[in-house]
Amino acid sequence: MLHVLPVRTSSSSQSSIPVSQGPQSSFFKQHDFVAPGTVLFYQGEPAGPQYRLSQGCIALSQTLADGRRQIVDIVGPGGLVGIPLGDRNRMTAETLSYCHIERYQADEIGKIYSAMAEAMMRIEAHTMLLGRKTAPERVATAILDLSARFARAQRVNRGCRIFNLYLGRGDLADWLGLSLETVSRWFTRLKRAGLIDFEDPEIVTLLDLPALQAIADGAASAGVA
Repeated sequence: MLHVLPVRTSSSSQSSIPVSQGPQSSFFKQHDFVAPGTVLFYQGEPAGPQYRLSQGCIALSQTLADGRRQIVDIVGPGGLVGIPLGDRNRMTAETLSYCHIERYQADEIGKIYSAMAEAMMRIEAHTMLLGRKTAPERVATAILDLSARFARAQRVNRGCRIFNLYLGRGDLADWLGLSLETVSRWFTRLKRAGLIDFEDPEIVTLLDLPALQAIADGAASAGVA
């Protein structure tokens, strides 16, 4: 039987409904599936168990002193959330889609360290993206990254790649360190240039991967203006 949990919304939402009154461990023993917008744990809460994401998309974010949100990492299938980096959570974990989550067992500690190394490499690459890349380079890099992790395998053909974009434009802005308007503007420009296409903002088709890669690498503008 499929269990869909009530949404425990993030602080940016209008309300907050707890998913469980008990500890995280007992909560996930009973439920494997969570709904979009569910906060698995908040920044600053006591650290709990670690979980493997087998299906869906999760955003890991930190709240700055002035209240702004910075998305630090996007976790896809096979990723780990709740990596212990002290006694308390350093990030907030929020689902961006329906997710299937599995709790790690003590004898799988080797997998945890492997996932930690992978997460650190992603965060290092993201730090470089924020520090050095221009707005179009950031957007193109994000599209390529997300399309590789969330591609619809059955819909890849003729050099095109279709993927589920679980991040809203606001989420992308928080992840890329850009304004909502800038993200929206560059998505529109890339579409007009024939590099991507979307009728539904949650389903994006990559029409010209080499041109997008050139923009991401800073090697060319591909005529996007």
